[in-house]
Amino acid sequence: MNPHLKSYTVKSKKIRNPFRCVLISDLHNKDYGKDNDKIYDSIRDLHPDIIFCSGDIIIGKGKFPQKSAFSMIRRLPEIAPVYFSNGNHETQLQVFSPEEYSDLIEAFYDAGVHVLNNTSEEISIAGNRIRIYGLELGLSKYKKFRVQHISERYLRERIGYIDNTEEFNILIAHNPEFGDFYCRWGADLIVSGHYHGGLIRSPFSGRNMLSPYGFYYPKYGYGQVNWTESGRCIRNTSDRNPAGDNVPPGSCMITSAGLGDHRIPIRIFNPHEIVCIDVKES
Repeated sequence: MNPHLKSYTVKSKKIRNPFRCVLISDLHNKDYGKDNDKIYDSIRDLHPDIIFCSGDIIIGKGKFPQKSAFSMIRRLPEIAPVYFSNGNHETQLQVFSPEEYSDLIEAFYDAGVHVLNNTSEEISIAGNRIRIYGLELGLSKYKKFRVQHISERYLRERIGYIDNTEEFNILIAHNPEFGDFYCRWGADLIVSGHYHGGLIRSPFSGRNMLSPYGFYYPKYGYGQVNWTESGRCIRNTSDRNPAGDNVPPGSCMITSAGLGDHRIPIRIFNPHEIVCIDVKES
């Protein structure tokens, strides 16, 4: 079965020329055909300018075959530049099997993937000045059935400060729970995953009703959230009434339902997905 395609629009005064991003997340070693051809073909047909991978491509306790992750990642740079940041499973793999983790990251580098873990890279897309940051949180921020907290100091110690507020700043952050902090830190676009869209998602509002972490209606559990310049928060998760080009300019966070499952493979009204993000001038 092919993954669902979910499309969003993001607008910013910092953008001069439109460009297209694709976001993939949470594969968890799932196969979509030989060498994950279905993923590759779906992304290629979207003609993206850049591809983001927000982590959990593998299962982190080692002793699981990683062929699916390798086969998907290694060919994506043929389509567009790929930027990857660790999820909790990659971070966990460093603890359970440092050698496997080293092999994984080396394979990414060999394929031409840009790995950003608490670092950043400045690029130009369609004439726009872009800086991409990748945030790797500590495993203590992923404990199940507990509300986690971070401080602005913690975030800045991990990833530093925004160097240039005139650039369009993109943050790859696997855990969406801290969206408010990411916005205040200065990200114009945040791409995330982790919650898998929920064990059940409302067929009406599109919201994540129950996360695998045991929380009802997690604040940033799925979809698009915009913070307008006036500070107003607007959600766009509904498939029935998408905002489309009517989104206001401002900071934006997009959380993917992901491509795979782990431990609790329950999805109700919540298909696996590839996310397409069109970034436009306001």
